[in-house]
Amino acid sequence: MSKKKIKCIGLIVEDNSDFDSFKKIISRITNKSNLSFKKAIGNGCGKIKRKASSYANILHQRGCDMIILVHDLDRNNLAVLKSELNTSIKNSPAKYNYVCVPVEEIEGWFLSDPMGIKNSLKLYLKPKISSLPENIASPKEKIGELVYQCSNKTKIYLNTKHNSILADSISIEEMKKKCNSFNEFYDFINQYDY
Repeated sequence: MSKKKIKCIGLIVEDNSDFDSFKKIISRITNKSNLSFKKAIGNGCGKIKRKASSYANILHQRGCDMIILVHDLDRNNLAVLKSELNTSIKNSPAKYNYVCVPVEEIEGWFLSDPMGIKNSLKLYLKPKISSLPENIASPKEKIGELVYQCSNKTKIYLNTKHNSILADSISIEEMKKKCNSFNEFYDFINQYDY
């Protein structure tokens, strides 16, 4: 059975940093550098939740046949949040819809590969990460601490600047191995042809 062909992916995300990061991760998963993407920026998770349905409709009108809504877990109940978000985009006219909830946020995925963080951000030391990435509260802040410590206090981590660098180089295999929410996303993306 052949995979369904996707022409354009619409990403509903919190900010441009998430858009760039997800574009890079999806391109790496699919091994395609010429994918077509369109975005709807929510400027915060509250607005994404409220406007998800209209964002999905607009992205479909702009030619997207796949809609991916990305929403940080932010200490919500995962099952409840996914159910609410799926309900908000279930009537989207796009053929394929997916709700992606990185646990706790995309930075949790990045914490799965300490060596990738060290190399991509040119740190002196490899960060020590003692637990599974999805169990780390406030992973964005955790990366900030690690970058500062492992750079001999010379670098300040800015997610808006550094996340797309991390998305380009963090090991897909390590994210799959250590992050269930990434593994589900990876499996969804792999169902299709691009």
